[in-house]
Amino acid sequence: MPHRKKRLFNVIVLAIGAVALAFVMREPGWDRLQDAIVGIGASFVVIAAIDVASACCDAFAIYSMLRPRTQIRYRTAFAAQLSGMAINRLTPGNSLGEPVKVTSLAHTVPTSLAVSAVVMFNLLTLYTAIATIVIGVPITLLLLDLPSQVQLVVWIATALLVALAIALAWIVRRGAVATAVDVVRGTSLISAERAARWRAAIADIDAHLQELAPGRGHRRASGLARGIAGVVSSRVVNSIGTIVLLRAAAIPLDPVLVVAMLSVGILVTWISNVIPLGLGVADGTNYALYGVLGASPAAGVVYTMVNRLRTIVLALFGLSVMAIAHGFQRDRSPAPRPPS
Repeated sequence: MPHRKKRLFNVIVLAIGAVALAFVMREPGWDRLQDAIVGIGASFVVIAAIDVASACCDAFAIYSMLRPRTQIRYRTAFAAQLSGMAINRLTPGNSLGEPVKVTSLAHTVPTSLAVSAVVMFNLLTLYTAIATIVIGVPITLLLLDLPSQVQLVVWIATALLVALAIALAWIVRRGAVATAVDVVRGTSLISAERAARWRAAIADIDAHLQELAPGRGHRRASGLARGIAGVVSSRVVNSIGTIVLLRAAAIPLDPVLVVAMLSVGILVTWISNVIPLGLGVADGTNYALYGVLGASPAAGVVYTMVNRLRTIVLALFGLSVMAIAHGFQRDRSPAPRPPS
C-alpha cells in the first residue's frame, strides 16, 4: 500500500475513532462516569498506569518478533499497538484496529513482516487467554455450586475454545493465509491463476507464522520467546489491574470470585466486544455472573461501569498516541535482514 494511502487510511480510522469515543462517552452518561471516578478515587490512576504497562508488554511482544528480521524502534511498535488497541475498543467486533497496527508498522518495516507480526501476536494472545480459561474454569466450577445449566454452558464454551486452539495450530502448520486463499478458490470467486499469484505474494507471511507451529525449526527462537514473554506478562499485568479494579469498586476479594473473573470474565469480555465497550451486553452479563458467583448482582454493574471508564481512558490515550505518531510518520521501510 503506497505511503499516501496508508496515511489516508489512518486519518479516516482516527476520525472514526474520535467520533466513536465521543459516542461511548456520551452513552453511559457523564453523571455515571463522574460517579465512577469519585467512587474509586486515587485507585483510578493506579489502574490507568497498570493498563499502560500492559500495553507496553504487548508492544514489546510485537517488537521482539520483528527485531530479528528488520530494523525497528520500540516506540514504533508501541505507537502501533496503542493505536490499534484504541480503535479496537471503540468499534464493533474488536478487529478494525488490526489493519491500523499493520499500516502503522508498514511505514518502517516491510508489509509482509508487519502482517505476520500482528497475526502472531494475536495468536499468542488468544492461546494465552484460552490457557487462562482452561485453568480457571475447572477451579471455579469445582469450588462453586453453580446451577447445572450454567456449568454446561461454561464447559461447552471451554471445549469449543480448546477445539479452536487445536484447529488454529493445524491451520498455521499447513499455512494460514494459503489455507484462506484455498477456501476462496474453492468457492470459484477467483481463478486458479489469481489464487497462484496470491499464494506467491503471501508465502513470506506463512513462512513467518509457521515459526509458531510445533515441530518447525525456530530459526529466530529468541525473538519468538521474548514475544511469548511479552504476551504472558501483559496477561499477568492485566490480571493485576482487574484485581485492583475489584478492590477499588469495593467488591470483596473472595479467591473464587477473583479466579472466576480472571477466567470466565474473559468469556464475558469476548462476548461484549461485539458492541463498543460492551454497552448493554456487559452490564447485564456481569449482573447475572456476579449473582451466580455469590456476590451482589449490583456489584457486577459497578464493576462494568468502572471497567468501561478504564477502557475509555485507555482508548483516549491510544487515540492521542495515534494522532501524534501520524504527524511524525515517514515511509522508511527497510529491507528485511538477511538470514543469519
